[in-house]
Amino acid sequence: MKRICFIFLIFFQINPPLFAQWFGKEASFETIWKEYQTHPSLRSEVYQKESFPILREVETKEEDEFAYFLQNCKSKEIGDLTEILKIVSFYDALLQLKHCQDAKKEDLTSIEKETKKRIFDLIMFPKLEILTSEITNVELISLVREILQEWKKTVYLISNFYKPHEVLFFGKEREYSLSINRILYSDMPESKRKSLLLRLLQDIKAHQKSTYQLFYYSNQNPWNLKDLKSENEKSKSFYLKVLSHWKESPVFSDSQITQLNNLQNCLEQMPVDQKKIRIFGFFGFFYDYGRFVTEEQILANTANKPRFHYIHLTLFQSHHFQIRLENVMISCKNSVESQKEL
Repeated sequence: MKRICFIFLIFFQINPPLFAQWFGKEASFETIWKEYQTHPSLRSEVYQKESFPILREVETKEEDEFAYFLQNCKSKEIGDLTEILKIVSFYDALLQLKHCQDAKKEDLTSIEKETKKRIFDLIMFPKLEILTSEITNVELISLVREILQEWKKTVYLISNFYKPHEVLFFGKEREYSLSINRILYSDMPESKRKSLLLRLLQDIKAHQKSTYQLFYYSNQNPWNLKDLKSENEKSKSFYLKVLSHWKESPVFSDSQITQLNNLQNCLEQMPVDQKKIRIFGFFGFFYDYGRFVTEEQILANTANKPRFHYIHLTLFQSHHFQIRLENVMISCKNSVESQKEL
């Protein structure tokens, strides 16, 4: 028994709490977090102290697996569709290809329909229309309003950060939207409804905070870069490349092109060698939508070209794209201004 206790104590001496290593004093971060919510910018303390684990991009073996099943798919139509589905959900696309490989000829039509439906479901962000006038329980009205505000903050602001574990387009935001709708409009006792809403509100706030903490303190990035200047250079070049592709797309209106030009000008003013400005803070936004307009899609085969056009119209004329774009611009301007004070 003494031997076991001794080993147990050594373990805790060698492995101090992760929270203390990552986030320092909680009180100081609370101040930083409050400041960000009122005046969003790209200020960060990353790379200032220690190094943290780097997350890798999708493994090459997974891409090889996708190529293997694509080659063995018995339907070119399903193969074309999975190339689109792969953009929003790699694992959904892989699953459909496996079905395609193993299916009998008479089952291919149903797999094709299922693949089309999955694409449509994933690019259409769930609506969240809360009518407080229809809420009969007065106690819930203020709670629902607060949840709606936090939901908007998550979808339009926090989602612009890097989301390392997300494998689905708008995954966490979609989950919250569906949960809110389910809780509000399911038949259940009001006490249970209130309890579930409170728990969901806590979860949303915790998610926001942890996402911002990851940006502010952790040097995780998809390129495995290990210094801030290199990361800033890579982030900036990635964003500018995405913007150039967007400006070539016919789905953007003249007013949107003006906004994109303004954002490009702002990004070009962003210094890559400023030690407290982390340009990577917009990665979530540019990755979420940047994957939908690439050189490969511009040169897409005949079957997929009209499909990509429809997806582009759906996404880039959406409310969530427009509001997120505006928030990126606000944060970019604030960051350019703040560098004068750093």
